[in-house]
Amino acid sequence: MKQFLFLLLIAALFLPARESQAQTPKNQTPVHYQELTKKQIRQLKKDQRKKARELADQEAFKAAIEALKDRNWVLMANTLYGPRGAAIPVSDNTNFIQFKGNTVYVQLAFNGIAGPNGLGGITVQGTPSQITSNTDKHGNITYSFYVNGTALTAQVIVNLSASSNYANATVYPMMNNNNLTFSGILVPTSQSGIFRSGFISF
Repeated sequence: MKQFLFLLLIAALFLPARESQAQTPKNQTPVHYQELTKKQIRQLKKDQRKKARELADQEAFKAAIEALKDRNWVLMANTLYGPRGAAIPVSDNTNFIQFKGNTVYVQLAFNGIAGPNGLGGITVQGTPSQITSNTDKHGNITYSFYVNGTALTAQVIVNLSASSNYANATVYPMMNNNNLTFSGILVPTSQSGIFRSGFISF
């Protein structure tokens, strides 16, 4: 009799545990895997590329700001705009404004045209002065300075867009109204890859 009661007690203690273990898998929430559609995959890739571009633009913007502070930068123009706004596509490694230390270089080069610098244009240099920099509430930067040289006396105003290294720089000559705008990316000199003519117009 005692042995029977002992077996019954053992069964009473362990049976609920077994039932609980047996029921556990049934109570778990099943995991459902949904395969992405081709449209969702395309959108995902598009979002990833957009995010990558935004991050790259932010890094380029930071590098441009540091280059302006260091006074060692180049605005590589892929488009020039004349006084009347006419757009002229150009090569960005030969058309630029370079600010290097205490010297500013401005170079123009046009394919198929003879010019004093041997590149179909002109290369001039001068000394910068009255350098100022202002940032608006949107983060856009206006960087201004004067440059004085034998062949170049002008005010240069650079507008750098926020969250990007894309910029416009307008050269306002003191002797006439033939202002010229350089449009392209602003980068540290070490990243520019420009070719500056050795024929400087003094």
